[in-house]
Amino acid sequence: MDITMFGPLVVRDGDRQLGPSDLGGVKPRQVLELLLLARGHLVCTDTIADALWPEGGEPRNVVATLNTYVCVLRQRMFCDRDQSRRVIVTGQGAYLLSLAEVRVDLDQFDDLLMRAERAPRPERTRLLSAAVALSTGELLEHARYDEWVQQDRLIYSQRTTRAHLCLARDWLLEGEPSPALRHAELALGLSPYSEEAFRLLMLANHDLGYHDIVRRVLATCRSTLGKELGVACSPETEAVVRAIEARVPARQILAGAQGPVAAQRPRVRAHLPAALEPAFA
Repeated sequence: MDITMFGPLVVRDGDRQLGPSDLGGVKPRQVLELLLLARGHLVCTDTIADALWPEGGEPRNVVATLNTYVCVLRQRMFCDRDQSRRVIVTGQGAYLLSLAEVRVDLDQFDDLLMRAERAPRPERTRLLSAAVALSTGELLEHARYDEWVQQDRLIYSQRTTRAHLCLARDWLLEGEPSPALRHAELALGLSPYSEEAFRLLMLANHDLGYHDIVRRVLATCRSTLGKELGVACSPETEAVVRAIEARVPARQILAGAQGPVAAQRPRVRAHLPAALEPAFA
């Protein structure tokens, strides 16, 4: 069974495919999402109840209601009853989604990032490209206003941004400004106040010979940081601008850069639920 959490929730089992509206209702779907976000760890009934009924109004018998939701999920998701009980496990005052028979895109994404951390640049580029290919939308984008999703959504947005920044930098170091430009644009779309994304966007356009666009990007960077954050561009950005004005190639600028412009690699901690760890940026 494959479960996709980037974008809308999708459960695939052979030829069967279930979306957010195919899981027996909003509450059963939310139970599944909470178990998925726990990444194989037990989730107690109180935690689930707080998420499902954040403003109170929970049913008189919360445990019985949650058991009903779990039964609905098992019936909707699985054709094999034994498998359903192996995957969605009922414990003492808690539930767990076993990952032994389930592949989740978040786990694949994190594994690619961790492997990229230790890889030389060509291999890192391949691994990070595979990772961002999985990140096709916001985490559980249909659950836009569910408070308990927000922290994990921010974490994975930051991780995806970091991966795009690393890819933009790596492609520039390889002398390939076109893919670098695309990844810098994607990073800035995810993180509109990222000064590093602005720098890489300027460097990619510089290598492509689009000097008028470089000037516009710099103006936008200064305006965005000044109006939205009340700060000026950092010394690192001004140093990049001076190097661009001197017509230094982007590869050379990056190779000699210090601080935030210098090559960085994404870092994630293995085996921790996203809600328990900081973003790797």
